[in-house]
Amino acid sequence: MTKDASMTKTQPRIWGTLDPFLESGAIWGRRVANEQFLSALFDLDPFDAYHFFLATPREVQQTEEIFRQRYPGFLNNGHVRFFLRHELPKALRTNGYHCFHLSDCINHPPALARLRNAYSDDLFPVTSVTHSLSYPGYPAQFLAHLWSGCTARDGIIATSRAGKGAVQAYFTHLRRHFELDAHRFPQPEVSVIPLGMKPPSTPAPHEAIRRKGRDGLKASDETCVMLVLGRISPHAKMDLLPLLRAWQRIAPKKDSRVLLVIAGWVEPRDDFPETFSALARNVGLPIRLIPRPDDELKQELYTAADIFISLADNPQETFGLTLLEAGLAGLPVIAADYSGYRDIVLHEQTGYLIPTIGPKDSDDIDMLSGLIPDYEVQFLLAQQTAVLVPALAEALRRLIDNPELRRDMGRRAELHVRTHYSWPDLIRQHLALWDHLWEQEVAPLPGKVFARPLELPYAGIFAGFHHSTMDAQTRLRCSRIGEKIYSGRDFPVIYAGLEDLVTPEAIRQILFCARKPVTFAELVMKMDRLFPQIDQATVRFCLHWALKHDLLEIMPEEEGTLDQVS
Repeated sequence: MTKDASMTKTQPRIWGTLDPFLESGAIWGRRVANEQFLSALFDLDPFDAYHFFLATPREVQQTEEIFRQRYPGFLNNGHVRFFLRHELPKALRTNGYHCFHLSDCINHPPALARLRNAYSDDLFPVTSVTHSLSYPGYPAQFLAHLWSGCTARDGIIATSRAGKGAVQAYFTHLRRHFELDAHRFPQPEVSVIPLGMKPPSTPAPHEAIRRKGRDGLKASDETCVMLVLGRISPHAKMDLLPLLRAWQRIAPKKDSRVLLVIAGWVEPRDDFPETFSALARNVGLPIRLIPRPDDELKQELYTAADIFISLADNPQETFGLTLLEAGLAGLPVIAADYSGYRDIVLHEQTGYLIPTIGPKDSDDIDMLSGLIPDYEVQFLLAQQTAVLVPALAEALRRLIDNPELRRDMGRRAELHVRTHYSWPDLIRQHLALWDHLWEQEVAPLPGKVFARPLELPYAGIFAGFHHSTMDAQTRLRCSRIGEKIYSGRDFPVIYAGLEDLVTPEAIRQILFCARKPVTFAELVMKMDRLFPQIDQATVRFCLHWALKHDLLEIMPEEEGTLDQVS
């Protein structure tokens, strides 16, 4: 079939997600991407409503408070609404969603598609985004995407061409080893939409910020400031020692004035930053180490710098947000020709891409993965990835010796980022992708209840834990306590977290219908007629709950003949 007929222009366009997108704490990496995506989406505001389904009441409360500070208007007019995830079945039955978009492709897309298939009249697109892709447990996560309930309207958005290649390589690897054909085990469509970068607010003129930053670094006007910003550890993102080897090759002029600034996240008790600083001084490279700069200081450093350097060698890196930040600051970039970096830097126009060489195979490390910590696996891979030092030295020499070249490349870098990584344009690319996915033909799903292969069937797996189970013919009746409940002389005790599954009104109606002995199946049908808005799964849950709390009881003659409910 083609696009569902019920998705008409008159139906409200609702955007849904399982993620908060806004989180408290330091804003680095993935959090920057999520926050700026949501800000740009709200600025454009292409939907009638935004529904956030979060994991816990605490997460709902915390996220709602953040939204109240950032987007009070969206909350006050009901444009944004928060729900708990166990409310999804009801929401999917009653709302027509235009799409669900998740901030990471790893954890939840297949489970969400399973619920959509079971409860929604419309097979809306489910999309998610790549971030780090290199953790040893991820093959199982990508295997979950390959199942019969995946439709042509499901998609993974890679932030770079290299990221897309990695996702597709995952699927190829899994199909080969598990012998999964594409017809029985379809996969999501993989598209490329990069991350963007919102230009920073500059309350002070550029020159005033630059002067403040350089004064803080004690850098004269003649000093060429080289900035490295990121996690300062060879175990994460990049190894900086090749930068010192490149410096040793340059043999700079005696009157050259250069300062290397290393700024970023430093793990407590990590001695690498100080060790690196000592090594830099030993080879005659002046250096300043600035741990954990806040947003204001980061912007001062970008504005004070003359060159930005990022030598990524770690497979954790799939995009490169700091390269966009540097470009917006008008800095030429020296970057490793690695992963998403090659999508951002235009070689010899906005900076230099330094060739990288990696291993042809990794069998020994592959076999160790899962037995050693994840960061050690990635560290061992990164230590076999060479950022070629001669080319790095030549790029440094050109930019250090030529201020005019630095300024020219920096101007082109800023224009390139503003032109190709503007969040409003990227949001429009997302909108076009969701419309494109809606247009894909989807075959009817038989019963729309395909179980995911990696979905744990609890009742079946743990059937042997119970002494017995109820079947459709199990005869139930209201107990003495139940009689008090439905007559209003007592009240059920319902734990927090069950409010949407076990309501006092539903319990009273169940107990009223069971005043005389009635079978399990008859009780479900009666409730279905009386309360069609309550699905049968919820009724069955309430029946078991009422039996647990002695509001219902099993007729004695049925004892010993119980079988499993179908």
